[in-house]
Amino acid sequence: MRFGTTEADGRHGSHREGGLRAALAIARRDLLEFVRDRRTLFITLLLPMATYPIVALASALGLRTAMSDIEARQIPVPVAIALSGGESRAFAARVDGLGRGRAGAAAGVRPGWPSRIDWKFNAKPEDAVEKVILGQADLWIDVPRGVFESLDRSGTVTLEIHLPASRPGTRRARDHVAAVMRSLADDARQRRITAAGLPPSTLEPLRVKFSGETTTQAGETAESILPRVAGAILVLLAVLTMTVAFYPAIDAIAGEKERGTIETLLIAPCGTRDIVFGKFLAVYAVTLATLAANVVSIVLTASVTKRFLPAGGGLPLRDLAMAAGVTVLAFAGLAALAAATCLAVTTASKSTKEAQNTLTPVILLVSALAGVALMPGMRSDSVLSVVPFAGQVIVGRAAVSPDDDSAAAGDAGGQQSRRKPVPVVPLALTLLSSGCLTWLLLRGTAAMLVDEELLFRGPDAAGGLLSRPARRRRPSMAQGIGAVIGGFAAIWYGQGIAPRDLALAIPLQQAALLLPLGVMLWWQRVDLRSTFGLRWPGGRGHHGGSAAACLIGGGLIGAGVFVVGAAVLLAMKGTGLSADAKELSQRLVALMRAQPWWLSWSVMALLPAVCEELFFRGWVQSALAGPAASRGRAAGAVVAQAAAFALFHLLPERMPQTFVLGIVLGWITLATGSLLPAIVCHTAHNSMPLLLLAALTGEPAGAITGIPAGTLRIAAGCVAAGVLLVALGRRGIGSWSRTGGFRP
Repeated sequence: MRFGTTEADGRHGSHREGGLRAALAIARRDLLEFVRDRRTLFITLLLPMATYPIVALASALGLRTAMSDIEARQIPVPVAIALSGGESRAFAARVDGLGRGRAGAAAGVRPGWPSRIDWKFNAKPEDAVEKVILGQADLWIDVPRGVFESLDRSGTVTLEIHLPASRPGTRRARDHVAAVMRSLADDARQRRITAAGLPPSTLEPLRVKFSGETTTQAGETAESILPRVAGAILVLLAVLTMTVAFYPAIDAIAGEKERGTIETLLIAPCGTRDIVFGKFLAVYAVTLATLAANVVSIVLTASVTKRFLPAGGGLPLRDLAMAAGVTVLAFAGLAALAAATCLAVTTASKSTKEAQNTLTPVILLVSALAGVALMPGMRSDSVLSVVPFAGQVIVGRAAVSPDDDSAAAGDAGGQQSRRKPVPVVPLALTLLSSGCLTWLLLRGTAAMLVDEELLFRGPDAAGGLLSRPARRRRPSMAQGIGAVIGGFAAIWYGQGIAPRDLALAIPLQQAALLLPLGVMLWWQRVDLRSTFGLRWPGGRGHHGGSAAACLIGGGLIGAGVFVVGAAVLLAMKGTGLSADAKELSQRLVALMRAQPWWLSWSVMALLPAVCEELFFRGWVQSALAGPAASRGRAAGAVVAQAAAFALFHLLPERMPQTFVLGIVLGWITLATGSLLPAIVCHTAHNSMPLLLLAALTGEPAGAITGIPAGTLRIAAGCVAAGVLLVALGRRGIGSWSRTGGFRP
């Protein structure tokens, strides 16, 4: 596995006889350092073998107790009722007659009724109260004379049921007697209907009958609880995997910085990518070993815990083995992603203390992503299978609890032949996503490892807490990431106070986005021209045709990308968008029709294009790419800012198209060395809804159900022509340096 060339590799690339052998040597060295610490080894590898049984046993006992309690509540028990009053014996006779009626004869006991009623007749109310106090009766009912005369004719009869206030445990008796009273009321209604000469069906205008059900209520209860328990265990496994990868990663890089040995390692006769790959192999090996220990403990614990579950609970052995295999494969990709993430985080830290302080927000982020899989409606066949840390949990949970369609197909073939299907496609997608993200993170780690500002803290390390740092050409990577975090928080919390009118909401949203950027610009003094690309694409000494080609090309690309993206979205989703997406579309259409065209265009197209380009392609991409970026680091910066750009748009339906647009805008900015073509491209992209609405004047909102083939071909031609114009305009601006950096 090779990560590409970095600046460090260029400095000592002539001594690259190490390659994979050097990476394995570094991995072996770091593993030996880890194994020597026996306490860490015990906590990492052996402690889960004792922890999971305790957690699982407590969960199983609690589950069994809860299910047993639910079943126990459904079992009828005998009830002793003390009666007093002139109609007490008639009351008992009528209730006994209802219990021996046709419903009772068919089912044995009426639903909700007690298994037996023991009547305690008393001449005086005081005697009935005494029986309740002494525990000889569960409750007392006083039945005065004339009750049945009123009950069978008209009016409403009120019977007061007295429960013991000093003795608990009468809830079951109360529920049983309430069921008896409901049956008595139903019988009174039937008597009144008969006396009025109406048919009994008067009280039953509709009868609903369900057919084809093959599962019992108890089985449904077990199947609904066990997947939730399995999902919670998988979330815990994801968090533990991330936590375990963090500590060897801290020692691998942050510890090397603290001990002062990182410089010696960097001047060794091997490339930076080999150093990063070797350390990744060491952290990955520890993470995989811990994952294996966790999975073995979970499988053994699950097999032992089955005896503590109610009958029929748990998975068959073959399904348990399949679920374990799918989980191991999915979480092997998660372990690689965790190892690469931890290496990237610790590389950006100066010491082990700083790296440990970063652990809490990282673990919170991983917990939030993994917890998404526990939300209702999360299916393995959705796009969430490619989301890091959430996709692995979703795939593992799908192995334990298949989709309803698959389960129904299995039931059609018979209960004995039913087998849980293997989620092959989601598993392949989550492994592919883990591999791609791991590769990108390792590329970024290799670039950060030779960044002198990250390695030695550069000018930011000097000065006091309130002293402003020295001037610099471009913001640092940490400042770019900080702006992303601050901007996302500002937009997220701004949603709660944003007005419904988009003419006001959109400017407020853009102001919230630029707020953290303004604070950083005031604190960190940077070269604005270099950071934001505030120059004509043609530059000084070049003719204006070059700049015009770049600007026109950017506009063509933006318009074409919108049409192509809309066609893809309609082909995949049709008109079945989410309620939030439909509401936003309706509000945008209302804004365009209610306001003058120039105001709608300024709010929807121009203002977001300027603000978002300054933030994402200006500050963030410049910070991630650095002042003299290699090709690999520049590509990583483009992908990272595009992902943040897509995330900031919040709606899942818009994220794929905005991610592609972010890639295009990042490439245009790098290729032209200016932010202006990207602003033109973004403005043209956002202007297309206005043009489409103008073309559909008089048509109802939502009339667009597809993109004509001719329009789609024109849009593809615009994209191709725009790319060609940008490439032609770029030739007159600059060229790639020997290290891969673009020099305008």
